[in-house]
Amino acid sequence: MLIDLTWPIEKHWRYGKFYREEIQSFEKGNLWQVTGFYLGSHWFSHMDFPRHTGAQYPDSSAFSLDYYNGAASILNLTKTSVENYGFTSEDLKYACKKTGKLEKILLLRSDWGLECSHMEKEFWTKAPYLTDDAIDWLQGQDINAVAFDFPQDYSIRLLIERPVGPEEQKTHTLLLRNNILLIEYLCNFNSIPSDRCEFFCLPLKLDRIDGCPVRAVARV
Repeated sequence: MLIDLTWPIEKHWRYGKFYREEIQSFEKGNLWQVTGFYLGSHWFSHMDFPRHTGAQYPDSSAFSLDYYNGAASILNLTKTSVENYGFTSEDLKYACKKTGKLEKILLLRSDWGLECSHMEKEFWTKAPYLTDDAIDWLQGQDINAVAFDFPQDYSIRLLIERPVGPEEQKTHTLLLRNNILLIEYLCNFNSIPSDRCEFFCLPLKLDRIDGCPVRAVARV
């Protein structure tokens, strides 16, 4: 069975430049239905390649599909409420006790999307996040990619107010710049019935891209 872990691509306050239009339609008298759309590389459910953080870092061409697809461990970080909660290394270690040996891909499950809709600004402004020591711990693991169902850097919430660079987003400096890829804004981790799955995350085949929207699924 495949479980869809992807946000729908639709009108959203955070991605105000997104649009879709009918290039051809039967209503216009065309012979075919054809839709065009405008979409940024880091909008909705997407993945980051290191090039996102600096011109000296590798882009998508440096990573095979096998690098970020395959066996995954799900770390269950859920609590009664995770609003504004900073996940620590101890939280991650505790979750690992249930999963055992970590696979190369980690899915960090908070269920924040069940507590607050991603259509609301509070999804960002009141989100849980990773503390610095949690990010340090992740960097020390033998992993290729980490997927999140919450905005993982505290400073992401500040993007509503001002520009925020990579140096303020430690997952991007400590993980991404060390070739631990980030897969952001996923959902439905609660639908995965075990602490392991086969994870598939496929970006469009754009040449040498810094990031790309993905369709992510778990096979269980």
